[in-house]
Amino acid sequence: MGYRVELVPIRLDPHVRGLTVPSRSPRQSTSFLTAHLARDAAAASPPAMSSSVSVAAEWDLLSDRFYRRITVYSPLPWSPPSAAAASSSSTSGGGGGGGGSGGVLGRLDLSTHIVAAAPFGGPIAAVRDDSKIVQLHSEPSRRRLLLYSSSGHPIASSPWPPQLPRLHSLAFSSSLNLVALLSDGSLLRFRLPDLKPNPSPTPVPLLPTSSGGVADAAFWGGGVAVLTEDNRVVVTTDIDAADPHPREFADPCVGQDEQVLCMAVVEPQFVMSGSPEVLLAVGDRVLAVDEDDVQTLGLELEIGPVQKMAVSPNGKLLAAFAHDGRLLVIPTDFSKIIFEYECDSALPPDQIAWCGLDSVLLYWSAALLMVGPNGDPVLYNYDEPIKLIPECDGVRILSNSNMEFLHRVPDSTTSIFGIGSMSPAALLYDARDHYDKQSAKIPHKPITRTDLFIKIYQAAAVLVGFGSQFPHERFQEMCKTLRVLNAVRDPQIGMPLTIQQYKLLTAPVLIGRLINANQHLLALRISEYLNLNPEVVIMHWACEKITASAAIPDTVLLEGLLDKIPLLLSIDEQDKALSKAIESGDTDLVYLVLFHIWQKVAVEKSAPLDFFGVINARPLARDLFMAYARHSKHEALKDFFLSTGRLQLVISPSMSYFLNYREKLQDAAFLLLKESRELERNPMASKGSPLHGPQVRLIEQAHRLFAETKEHVFESKASEEHAKLLRSQHELEVSTKQAIFVGSSVSDTIKTCIAMGNERAALKVKSEFKVPDKRWYWLKSCALATVGNWDALEKFSKERRPPGGYKPFVEACIDAGQKTEALKYIPKLTDPRERSEAYARIKMAKEAAEAASQVKDSDELFGRLKLTLAQNTAAASIFDTLRDRLSFQGTY
Repeated sequence: MGYRVELVPIRLDPHVRGLTVPSRSPRQSTSFLTAHLARDAAAASPPAMSSSVSVAAEWDLLSDRFYRRITVYSPLPWSPPSAAAASSSSTSGGGGGGGGSGGVLGRLDLSTHIVAAAPFGGPIAAVRDDSKIVQLHSEPSRRRLLLYSSSGHPIASSPWPPQLPRLHSLAFSSSLNLVALLSDGSLLRFRLPDLKPNPSPTPVPLLPTSSGGVADAAFWGGGVAVLTEDNRVVVTTDIDAADPHPREFADPCVGQDEQVLCMAVVEPQFVMSGSPEVLLAVGDRVLAVDEDDVQTLGLELEIGPVQKMAVSPNGKLLAAFAHDGRLLVIPTDFSKIIFEYECDSALPPDQIAWCGLDSVLLYWSAALLMVGPNGDPVLYNYDEPIKLIPECDGVRILSNSNMEFLHRVPDSTTSIFGIGSMSPAALLYDARDHYDKQSAKIPHKPITRTDLFIKIYQAAAVLVGFGSQFPHERFQEMCKTLRVLNAVRDPQIGMPLTIQQYKLLTAPVLIGRLINANQHLLALRISEYLNLNPEVVIMHWACEKITASAAIPDTVLLEGLLDKIPLLLSIDEQDKALSKAIESGDTDLVYLVLFHIWQKVAVEKSAPLDFFGVINARPLARDLFMAYARHSKHEALKDFFLSTGRLQLVISPSMSYFLNYREKLQDAAFLLLKESRELERNPMASKGSPLHGPQVRLIEQAHRLFAETKEHVFESKASEEHAKLLRSQHELEVSTKQAIFVGSSVSDTIKTCIAMGNERAALKVKSEFKVPDKRWYWLKSCALATVGNWDALEKFSKERRPPGGYKPFVEACIDAGQKTEALKYIPKLTDPRERSEAYARIKMAKEAAEAASQVKDSDELFGRLKLTLAQNTAAASIFDTLRDRLSFQGTY
């Protein structure tokens, strides 16, 4: 008996938009693929395929990997009439949105606009580039900020403020805020989906007034790196915050006759220090700029001037286009050239992007070149401008008329449709295909992509029905995932997520994006379908409904807020309650919410960092808390300053009324050391982890605080040395790929380096920490003896006369149990007492007695030697005889 899976489709009414949630309709047991994939086929109408071979025929072979370019949406509603007429596909599935775009937003020409697109199938934003020449009457005279979905449907439009400086670039932050960087280095943020300035229409300055403006910029999800006109690097890692904190990185020291050709950013999560690293191409070298240092890279590789750069999605590789037309793939540390390809053109490409982790895309005005590690590249021709939108598993290609997705064909798909494939999946698919062809009820017609998906689904259902060992839950979960993806891919929604992107984004984040786009109905149905809590959707819908309602007098609103805030607190909506209290302007109401949150933190015994993060993003709440804590909660205020990076407020003399200045310095410094030790004990901060970056910064901050007082000179020096040692150990763990250094002492670090054969690193540690030569000889001798490298030990002993004698060599050999090796160095001991004791330790009584006879006042030495060789009666007799003879001769 077969296993039947009933899947209820997510009903999506394309006419229901915005905030309206209609009543539920009866559930239908329509087949998932029949209902949804057929609808997608009507919208996209892909070309027909005659057999499974034609599926693989659409793929492009790059080295030993297959790639495919899929048309996701075509034509886009903003397309000119000529493009729409030329397209072979109809717009029945999404025509409703397209009709409105012409009157509201109009046509979008990528060649005349500054365009930005959010990852994970996010929206598209555009502003007309005022530096481009456009045809008269082809564009509105006044510039507008335009927002579209990925399917080209209009979302919002807003006039661009004409008084602002020239727009340099647009980007989306990780929280899906639209960010505009202006030419003077100021930042303007817009809230989606209504494009209202957030938090205010006044741009936030990021650069010092003397910088001269923006020369280049590079965005990533959480921040932006700006290269100024005077070649300074300013980085902001919190562009979503209400009050961003830009930091000027180390001076790259670019000469007046030099020019920065291009720049790229290695994101913070890929850097050991936890801070972003900015790469600048200057002349024939590349500079790696961070907060404290500038490193010169690429000189030994002789790659020449680099004109375009792109960092891979995992932060490990860099694609660089050189001046002579070579495409180079190199590690971000520039240790070697992994791959090199000579392009036909030496002109730098307009765009360069990674397609996953396996290939690089180069775009010139009419051609898109895909280059892989081996084999011939793949060339795609375009007769219109395009925009490359990198994703985690491929690249979206946006043009004036289409949205395409270029990616590597998954191995699972290759195993089914690869030519000549004999994998179990391919055999199962063929078996189902032959079964269908034998049925008279199956019409023989060309197979569309929808039919292909249905056939794959049916083949999988056969495995579920007859495979007793196959986990049925996996099949059901995959069907749910596919239905969710089909729902959000609808042209009316316009989120072309792949399954890899969906897994990385997660369902709660997808629901959050839907409700922020005012797609509450779909978000609610997905939440219920996936058994997630729908309260978030309902609450957001209710708040948006209230916000969109007609204006009411402030007094009435205040009365409503006074009643609403306790209700929000009762359902644990503290964040929204605080926002509403701040909107009311009533400080007593703000204090009510603050006390409620603080009391909850105390009762639950949770970390106050979440509380500090909430108030730090709201200036009024932050100031009220600081005013209260100065009089009643001194320790809480100290913790707040330390957790939010405001150490300068803690140690400022102007705050002497807060706590005794010197006592505050001591308390803050010891607190920082305590936090660093807790971080080291944290199992998530194991050896070699990037979490040691914050640990180093905590110790360095403690060092600076201790340095403010004369009473803590030792603590200041010890903290400085500890931080320097941790940095050195991090570098060793990165270079050796062995997490065995962090937490050890300087001596143990040197011995470990020598034992691993890395004497160069050991010498570097010796130099940095000023290890004396005598101690160096002890450490190296011990390390070489530990690994049994006796030849190296003997060679080391002959380099020059050891500053402390040969005792380290003797001790190392004896501790290792190597009597023969010890005999090479014992005769070289100049002190007869040491020589006698060494012989005694290796049970050579006669030689020990002879050496002891050369020591004056050797009575005590003979006693100790007898104890050492107590079990050897012959040795004891030798010592007694020799002592008596020496006594008789008048030695004693």
